[in-house]
Amino acid sequence: MGLIVSPFVFFIDVVLFVVIGYATIYALKRVHRYSEPFNHFVTIIAVSLLFATAGRTIDIIDDFYTSRYFTPAEQVLYFISIIGVIYGVISYIHTVEMRIMPRPAGTFGGSVSSGGFLYFGKKTELSSFLRESKVPALVFTRDPWLYDGLENVQTVWVTNASEEGVAPTKIHVLLDIAVSFFRNGGKFVAMDCVETLVLYNDFSSVFRFLTALKDHASNFKAMVLLVLERETLEAQQERLLKREFYEVSGLQELMASSPP
Repeated sequence: MGLIVSPFVFFIDVVLFVVIGYATIYALKRVHRYSEPFNHFVTIIAVSLLFATAGRTIDIIDDFYTSRYFTPAEQVLYFISIIGVIYGVISYIHTVEMRIMPRPAGTFGGSVSSGGFLYFGKKTELSSFLRESKVPALVFTRDPWLYDGLENVQTVWVTNASEEGVAPTKIHVLLDIAVSFFRNGGKFVAMDCVETLVLYNDFSSVFRFLTALKDHASNFKAMVLLVLERETLEAQQERLLKREFYEVSGLQELMASSPP
């Protein structure tokens, strides 16, 4: 059984087989290495490349031996591979867009007040309020698991420990994400990690960020809510926040109150 194609064609087939095969092994080794949703993307790409590698294998065999089954088999394998890669890339782009340009999760029949609000309490009170009110919200938090299971809530994890989150020093990124949420129709942004931002940045920078966030919210007829426990900030810092953000005694007031 000898070569029935030109050496150049055989060389190209082998190179493509090696390149696609290497990419397949590379992707397969990374399945389950990452958390969702990135692991979903890696799995789709790995499986798609596996089909492409099978197609290249048949193509090399076809260089030595012909069969009427080879071409249909290659076409099916390449078709599945291409569809898988396209789906994986679109899925990944959608995930990235949702992270950097979040949209409200669902619709809300009620209304919320616009402007900036301040509530001294626990993070669990915020998650309970969002669970009961069903208002589509974007929450900047140190504890995203508090909001697991809330389909109306999207979270941005403020952390230095994972690529899935945003570092607390990148407050300009946090502002961009919030503004994108407003532009896409979002009306409720909450932040339960003000003290973390102050820990990693000077308070004046954080204060400028928060006031800019409030101004954007007012411009879009939306709301910004800061949730923090008392005495986590210095007294002077709390006073400055109270000058810009209207303090509420209960979260239910947000559905009816407006800053003075």
